[in-house]
Amino acid sequence: MGGAFTAIADDISAAYWNSAGLAQLQTGEINLLHVSYFESIDYEFIGGAIPLAPGSTLGLTAALDSVPSFNSTGNPTATPGSAMDWALGVAFGQSFGENFSLGLGAKFVNSSLLNYDATGEALDAGMLLYTSDREFTLGLSVQNIGQISNFSQNGSAEELPTTYRAGLAYRFDPEKPTHFVLGADLEKPVDEDPIFHLGGEVWLGLQGISVAFRGGYSFNPLNSDLGGNTGASVGAGVQIAPFEFDYALVPFGILGDTNRFSLTYRFEENPGQKTSTESENKTVAVDIKSQLSDYKTGALKQATFEIKPQARTEIKNWTLEIRDPSGNLLRTYSGKGVPPKQIAWDGKDSYGNIVPGGIFANYNFRTEDVRGQQMVSSNPLFKISGVSGNQITPGVMTPALAAILAQSQPVTAPVLPQNLEPVGVSRAFKIPSINFTENSSHIDSTYNDYLDSVSKLIQKYPNARVYIEGRSFREGTDSEALQLSQDRADAVLRYLVEKGKVSPENLYARGHGQEEIQASDEEIAESKNRRVDIVILTK
Repeated sequence: MGGAFTAIADDISAAYWNSAGLAQLQTGEINLLHVSYFESIDYEFIGGAIPLAPGSTLGLTAALDSVPSFNSTGNPTATPGSAMDWALGVAFGQSFGENFSLGLGAKFVNSSLLNYDATGEALDAGMLLYTSDREFTLGLSVQNIGQISNFSQNGSAEELPTTYRAGLAYRFDPEKPTHFVLGADLEKPVDEDPIFHLGGEVWLGLQGISVAFRGGYSFNPLNSDLGGNTGASVGAGVQIAPFEFDYALVPFGILGDTNRFSLTYRFEENPGQKTSTESENKTVAVDIKSQLSDYKTGALKQATFEIKPQARTEIKNWTLEIRDPSGNLLRTYSGKGVPPKQIAWDGKDSYGNIVPGGIFANYNFRTEDVRGQQMVSSNPLFKISGVSGNQITPGVMTPALAAILAQSQPVTAPVLPQNLEPVGVSRAFKIPSINFTENSSHIDSTYNDYLDSVSKLIQKYPNARVYIEGRSFREGTDSEALQLSQDRADAVLRYLVEKGKVSPENLYARGHGQEEIQASDEEIAESKNRRVDIVILTK
């Protein structure tokens, strides 16, 4: 890629180009690199990346280049000489939030020429700034801050050739199998002219295999001295998980060509560790409000997903999948960055066809943040124990479908008439009931305004007796149903006292358990009987 990698830095070679890029690696990897230069000069590299935690990665590297035996004296009887350089390095990258990462590296270097050796130590440092979707990236790095001893025993230490780099990168559709990356670098070695690098790669994702094509150019003032295609580079890569093989050809004019061969192995994420990580605060709160369109087919009119993920500002991408009970994909919604607060499914598949039995569909909502952590929520649209799609009989209101119908209807809170007056000998107010969902004593927020109005009505009659009667319907054993009905009555009483500011002295809450009343239509029996009645006696 023409040496433009400072802002890309997305593999173990980031330990050399920009150690901040190590923070992008989500899995461990090992890379072997062999470079065959002109004049039989070889370069070898081995590196390994070890993710310590999401956004924290350690890199270990070793590099060696060697010049075979040579005789520069002109005397054929002279002893041939050789030269070799090697380095051992360690680097660490750490991300901070969703837009920033830092890296630091240290290395020990050794250089030998004939019978002389020189050693030294150096530091590297890097920084990456990127957008939340990782499409735009800015990279800065400094290399070789340090000294190396002189080959002469009496000489003083010399400064290593410190190099400063700045790079920009843009990734087109980075989450898709087929994507494109463009990078540009400005390199400034100390005491030398700046060098501009430009390169790009395109990945073509196929079934089980990905192929990459690369190209770049390095605008070095020395290129004209070497002639030919000096500065240009071309390459290709093949990825068959977990392996990736890469090749690059880099011409150096009259000196000859350089051939680069690279093999990378990427480890799979530890399934056990992943499960443990995801189990710690890695769920997404998803509330569903659904409306049934046709009980004869079990079709949905609309299902609204209210999304409440944690750490919304760090989310990189999200996906909502809706599948039938057999696991077949019906509809997919996806996007980059923070998901919307609500996603509405119209009960149709991706071809626009109404889905029969849509009430039995399952959903899977997941997000991925900038550190690679996933948060997942996966459940049926309706959680009804022991109910499956095969329990739907077309045109017949089965108990299972009736239960779903009760859940799927939108909650509509009643409104107290403005001219409401007490009636009967006891001068009683009989006001509309408060309905509950199955096995729940939670008061839906849509009832808040209604209960506030009830509170004001009770306050007009300080001596009134208020009876709060809880009921249940087909919800467990008789004792469980009795307790649930009492919990519902207590929930309403607490609301009237705590939020409505009603005096508790004349409030009486009582649960009646399972009583099948108010059921003119079987399909609405459950919603009618899972309720709390409020009776206000003013006399």
